[in-house]
Amino acid sequence: MNVGQVAKQWYEENEPEGALAGAILRCFFGGTIIRRPNFLLMGETTWTDGRTLFAKKTPHNCWFIHFWATDKGSMSAYDLCLEAPFSLPWVAFKRRGKIKIIAWEQLYKRDFYYGRSTVSPSP
Repeated sequence: MNVGQVAKQWYEENEPEGALAGAILRCFFGGTIIRRPNFLLMGETTWTDGRTLFAKKTPHNCWFIHFWATDKGSMSAYDLCLEAPFSLPWVAFKRRGKIKIIAWEQLYKRDFYYGRSTVSPSP
């Protein structure tokens, strides 16, 4: 199963109908889609105060990661940061139904200095 099929299956099992198409369009027009045979990252830029996301406020200071997958199933937070086209002060993602917002430097430095603990996408 390639990473595109993994994304399709995950969205079918965990999100409402049409959510994958919506995420792809938002990332295409306002973010990035990085696709290689063994890696997929879909993210868009947004604005945050560190607690809440505000899509219409600019300038954007946060990457919201809609979905990512690797053929290994996990990767270090440090390696995930290296995949972003450019750094922004914040990184946000949905995990177990809740939005998590983390300072880019905290995610990047913690993983780099204290060992490359792996992160994996989860519902």
